[in-house]
Parts: sequence; structure tokens; C-alpha cells
Amino acid sequence: MDSPDSPDPALPDRTPSDLALASAPLAWQGNTDVSPGPVILTRTLTYRNFAGFPFIASAPPTVCARIAEKALARIAAGSGGDTVRRLADCPARVIRMLRERELLPQRAVVFPGKKDFKYLAAAASGAHWTLVNEVEHMTFGSVRRGLPDPETLPAAHPSLELDGDAAPWSRSQRYGFLASDPSRIGPGVGVEALLHLPALALSRQLPHARNYLAACGVAWLPHSHPLPAPSAPAGPARDRSASVADAALFRLRTRGGLGSDFREVHRAFALSLQPVLRLERETRERCAQHYRKRLEERLGLSFRVLSEATTLTYAEMSGAASLVRMGACLGLRDPQIAGILEELLVIASSGHLAVTSGRDLAKEEEDFARANVVRLSLLNHSGEVG
Repeated sequence: MDSPDSPDPALPDRTPSDLALASAPLAWQGNTDVSPGPVILTRTLTYRNFAGFPFIASAPPTVCARIAEKALARIAAGSGGDTVRRLADCPARVIRMLRERELLPQRAVVFPGKKDFKYLAAAASGAHWTLVNEVEHMTFGSVRRGLPDPETLPAAHPSLELDGDAAPWSRSQRYGFLASDPSRIGPGVGVEALLHLPALALSRQLPHARNYLAACGVAWLPHSHPLPAPSAPAGPARDRSASVADAALFRLRTRGGLGSDFREVHRAFALSLQPVLRLERETRERCAQHYRKRLEERLGLSFRVLSEATTLTYAEMSGAASLVRMGACLGLRDPQIAGILEELLVIASSGHLAVTSGRDLAKEEEDFARANVVRLSLLNHSGEVG
């Protein structure tokens, strides 16, 4: 999303709703008694445009305002208590926090002169949300833990209830739902999954997995490193590259397709992932079988980094958390630690630390605050993950 150029000074540094959201449980945090798998979460997105209006990319601000008014009225009629935010009014730290919680896209599209008409309406749980004027007129999203059965997803996706014959969406009998991005034409849906692939990273098999998924029409992107505060230096370049390699977190996306309905898109995506997930599991088991002692030593080192460090960059935290989460999957650590570490990857990010502190933090302050959050979290769960 566009960050405001100069946040309104009349806005408070932090509001109760921002703090409540920062401290709320993550929507995809499921039963931590279940042994963790490679898929951390799945996001489903439904893209819809109103008939009779141009796409946002070519719409003047006056038309964007009319689209926003129509979309907000629709949200109010069926939101079920969603909180609506005008994104141009949100300080940059809140925008970062919303990204970290999967409520905003990691790579936003900038529309000069139109950011005043972008809105986010989200449920208190963060399990589903609606974006207004972000590329398409309305984008409905939901997030769930792991890789759910495609048959169960439509029931958890509120936007599909709006697709009756009387729905006001721009639609073609030949091409299906129309969108500004050609990959969204047809069913007007997208699926994303956040995967943790440490064994493939350690065994240098990631290029093979990436090439296979590209052939299947699945986009592969490293999970974005959280952006630093605007007033803080970005830190050494090696920190960012280390985060991609060591954290082994990757975001996979469907590229759409004509003639597919909602379930078919999910089913095809899930089937495309199966060989990669199988290879990751097999490689983890080989690592534990042939290099168990070395793996245990590295796990112990990584856990001490998390539980004893006085300062932690995000790259250091995510790299150490990656190995410990892998150990939990292999039974070398309590499986419950996987959910704790997944939560820390979010609540110890830049935006969350800034919102809970009430201000943007310099890099040294942020690294110190992150280490405190991680240590306290592990200490609070010491009886479970010691």
C-alpha cells in the first residue's frame, strides 16, 4: 500500500485499535500440538471490479472516490463488524504492521493522486479482509494455517457469497470476471502459500524446485524482508541476503487461468506443490538420519541465539528460527515451538515493534527491542519448549 508522504500530525502515535491488532493472535495460528509442515499459511484472494467503472489504473480521482463510496457501502451491508481504515491516514509504522500480518500486499502498487481512496476493512481476527482500490476495485482475502483442503476453502471465503446473478461485478460470458491484471481474468481468484523449505536450502536443491514450479505456472518469490523504519538506516546488505538464504521462507502464487472455478484453482495449486513438499520432507529425514549430531549442535546454537542474545537483527532471528523450526518438525525439539517461532517472525518485525513502542525505532533500538521480545516469549513458554 502507499505509505502517506507525511502522516497527519493530528493523529496519535498509536491508537487502542492499533495496539489491539498488534497484540491479537495471528489468524493462521492453529493447533500447535500438530507437528509443523513446510506450508505455514495459505492466503486466498478474490478480485472483483464494478461494472460500468474503469480500472483504478486509468480512473481519475473523482471516479476512484465513487468506487470507494460504492465499495464501502457494500462492506457496511455485510461486513459483520469489520474495522474500516483509510490507508492514507495510517502512519507508516501501521502500514508495515498490516503487511506483516498478511492484511496488505507485500509489494503494493502506487497510484499517484489516488491513495486517498484506498481502504482496508478487516475482521478483528484478521482471518478475512477487504481491500478497496488496490489495483482492482475490491479484493477479498482470507488466510488459513497450512495447506487446507480445496473443498473447505469456499466456505471460509466470504466474498463468494456475493457472486450471485445480481452481483454488480464486471463479467464476460466468454472470459469470466474481468480484471486489470490478465492473470486474474476468469475465476478472479488467486492463491498464495508461505513455505518454509530449510532442507532444500541446506541441500542446495532450491533451484530445482523453483524451475519445476515455474513450469507449473506457479510464481516463486523469496519472502520479503520487513522494511526498516524510514528514519533508520537499512543496515548491512548482507543482512538482507542472509535473511533470504537462512530463513528459507518463500511465497508461492498462482498465475490464474481462464475456465477455472474457485475450487479448481486451489486444487491445481495444491497438486503443483506436492512434489516440492514431498522432496522437502524426504530431505529433512535424510538430514536427521545422516547428520543428526551436527544438526543437533546447530539447533542448540540457534536456540541459544534466540534465547540469550541482547540484540537481534531480523535476519539473525529468522535464520536461527528456521533451523529450530526444522528441528521441531523432526522431533528434535518440542513441536509446539514451531507456532511460537512463526508468531515471532511477525510480532518481532519492524512495524509491530514500532506500533507497540509508539514511534519509529532506530536500528539499534529495534534490534534491542526484538531480542527482548524473543527472549521474553521463549521464557514465557519455557515449560513447553525448554
